[in-house]
Amino acid sequence: MLRGDRVLLRAITKEDAVSLHRLNEEVETAAGATTSPWVPETVDQVVAYYEGRKPDPANVGFAVQAISSGDLLGTGSVWGIDTLNRNGHLGISLLPEARGHGYAPDALRLLCDYAFRIRGLHRLGLETLVTNSAMIAAAEKTGFRREGTLRAHAWVAGSFVDEALFGLLASEFHDPRTTKEL
Repeated sequence: MLRGDRVLLRAITKEDAVSLHRLNEEVETAAGATTSPWVPETVDQVVAYYEGRKPDPANVGFAVQAISSGDLLGTGSVWGIDTLNRNGHLGISLLPEARGHGYAPDALRLLCDYAFRIRGLHRLGLETLVTNSAMIAAAEKTGFRREGTLRAHAWVAGSFVDEALFGLLASEFHDPRTTKEL
C-alpha cells in the first residue's frame, strides 16, 4: 500500500471491481480513457474479468482510496512498462463524486513514486484528451511537462479529439512529502 497526503493506493479487490463498474457506464469518459472501443459491460462480466486476470508486471493497477473516509475514489495505473528502456505510462480514472476535490495530484504523485522509486523507471508518459482540463491541471501540478499534441488522434463518441502528451523524468520528480528528488 502506498500512502499520500490524501489518498492511498492499494490492490483492487473484487468489491472494488463491482463499484468501479460505474466508470464504464459513462460512455464518453470511458471511451476517452482507452484505445479500445467502448462496449457495454455487465457487473458479472467485470467480475469475471477481475477473477480471471493474472498479475502483469508491465501493467499495474491500483485502487485509489481516500485516507480520511476510506471511500473508494477510482483507479490508477502504471501501464506499458518497458523494462529495457525503463519507461512507462500513468493513468487515473476517478468516480464522478471524487472529481474536483484535489485527489488526482496526490494519486499521480503516488503513481510516480511507485514507478520511479519502486520500479526504477527513468521516464513516465501521460496522455489525455485536450478536453480533459482536470487531468491536464493534475499532471502539471505533479511536474509533468507538456511535450506535444497528437492532432485528431482519439475517436470519442462520434468525433476526433486532440490528445495532449506529457512526460516526466525521474530526475525531475519532486515528492513534497519527502522533500527529496529521485
